[in-house]
Amino acid sequence: MPAQELTHRNLAVYIHIPFCTKHCAYCDFNTYVEHWQSRIVEETVEAICNDIVQTAQALPESQRNRPLVSVFFGGGTPTFLSGSQLTRILTTLRNTFTFLPDTEISSEANPTSSDSEKFEQMREAGFNRLSIGVQAFDDRLLVALDRFHTAGEAESAMRLARSAGFTNINLDLMFGLPKQNMPLWEASLNRALELETEHLSLYALTLEAGTRFERLYAGGKLELPDEDAELAMYERSIEVLTQAGYEHYEVSNFALRGHQCRHNLVYWHNEEYLGFGAGAVSYLDGRRWKRERLPQHYIQKVRDGEDLTVESETLDFATTLGETLMLGLRLRAGISTQILQERFGIDPLTHFASEIQRLQTRGWLTSESGILRLTHQGLLLANEALCEFLPT
Repeated sequence: MPAQELTHRNLAVYIHIPFCTKHCAYCDFNTYVEHWQSRIVEETVEAICNDIVQTAQALPESQRNRPLVSVFFGGGTPTFLSGSQLTRILTTLRNTFTFLPDTEISSEANPTSSDSEKFEQMREAGFNRLSIGVQAFDDRLLVALDRFHTAGEAESAMRLARSAGFTNINLDLMFGLPKQNMPLWEASLNRALELETEHLSLYALTLEAGTRFERLYAGGKLELPDEDAELAMYERSIEVLTQAGYEHYEVSNFALRGHQCRHNLVYWHNEEYLGFGAGAVSYLDGRRWKRERLPQHYIQKVRDGEDLTVESETLDFATTLGETLMLGLRLRAGISTQILQERFGIDPLTHFASEIQRLQTRGWLTSESGILRLTHQGLLLANEALCEFLPT
């Protein structure tokens, strides 16, 4: 049975900027270290702009005219580009797709590639949200992560963003870091609160295959907090931030009222998006596909008008249903069984009766008033709990 057609007609766009000044020890994203404004950087900007136009021209008009609820520049380091290059990509999008009056337009930013002029150019171009990769407000931890900024530079980037007119800013922080303890974690949380950020994304360090951290850990050369200490840091985050007035609206995300990340909500609601840039992923009409990963190959294929797809899958009904439930349960508000029934034409309480029963027996899931929601215990074991709903 094919996947059920989405009824929500808004669309999101992701732009992947694959360049960084330096590789971080924990990162496995599709990124490449380049000299600033090398030829391949400018060629990538040109290719992304052409990719946007070519893709839109190939879409049916009904798809091309769908309004963009959000645009997100990620990476890599989007602010590795100049303000004029970022503006050029965004202008190409505006000239090609339909924007809403309040479309959320976000960009990730690293403290050392951020300055007042660039932020002002971005704000003038229409960017209205920034996500600053701080990771820790402790210089020793930042050195251990191979980050190339200091805590002071992170605070400076925040102040520059405010001066440029940004009123919607996220800070990324990480816990479970090498030699990090609870006092160090609390200090980072408190410094973030002092900066009065609208949004916080908190991530536990994961050892990704092929990273320097993964190799060090395998060789017994990386000291990390144990699982109990990591969970304690996470629980302390929830306590500190909710007491400070932040809504814990998703497993890893906290926001002041009215500042939830719309782009990530598209993912968590399992809605549709288009991705542009080397390695970017798209999801449309039940099909998910990834573009050519290597920037030079991506550039050449765009120039030649070739198919950029290197991986593709068409999701069947069971997979789409399972992913929708799995992603929706990451939201602290849970997921409505009525919405699932309207979208997929099945009763999820019946369809997933055995999975729901197992999770309820473990104390990880509740089902009340037509809402499925993770309990606090389920939240702490979310990855294990949510896998129950994926088809085997």
